[in-house]
Amino acid sequence: MCQSKSYLLVDIGNTAIKWRLNDKTNLILINEFDKTHLPKADEIFVSCVGDCHVLDGLNNTHFIKAERAFKFLECGYQMPSTLGSDRWLAMLASVECYPKQNLLIIDAGSALTFDLVLANGKHQGGLIMPGLSALRHSFAQFSSSAQQLSLGLTANNTQEGWLVGTSQMLMNTINTQIEQYLNHYSDLIVVLTGGDAKMVALKLHHQVKLHQNLVLEGLSSYTQTYKALHSALV
Repeated sequence: MCQSKSYLLVDIGNTAIKWRLNDKTNLILINEFDKTHLPKADEIFVSCVGDCHVLDGLNNTHFIKAERAFKFLECGYQMPSTLGSDRWLAMLASVECYPKQNLLIIDAGSALTFDLVLANGKHQGGLIMPGLSALRHSFAQFSSSAQQLSLGLTANNTQEGWLVGTSQMLMNTINTQIEQYLNHYSDLIVVLTGGDAKMVALKLHHQVKLHQNLVLEGLSSYTQTYKALHSALV
């Protein structure tokens, strides 16, 4: 009897790395990561928008790139290879999770990204903006590593003014973008992911579908197709 292969899924972001094997998900900061942390697997499927060299030396490693068309998703970029694999896989997972729906996929992480996918699976393009951490470090004299959202009307000291101001920038931007898309697509489903997603979801004016491991979900979908194609060729 042929033993089934094991597949390790790895999501390398700008600040952290996640991996999944047998439905168990792990996370570690990228500056604390060593490839010996990873469990052994027959093949490794990777989404990388950070330092891909952290996996140097590992065998049977597949770095995923966005494709023009895959399953039910059609990429809207003129050059699909220039679209981040994280955004592409997040869209792939969303289309599979919410089929034949108009979708806005928001990734609130190191960068803040928006991608619109229509019910026919056609990606309409997207937007890229600074995430909360990037905003907080955008002026050296006000730089802060604080990650909480402070949404008061005013502040009575410089540090708090910076925290409230950057919080308002982030949340007002997200709420405004959602409202603009809803004006065009009233049945829109908003899917939220990224390192700050849970915190952001609590402060939004709109209902969202929270998926904290959306890129890994997309990798899982990609891998299932890969396995099916590979089995058909054997």
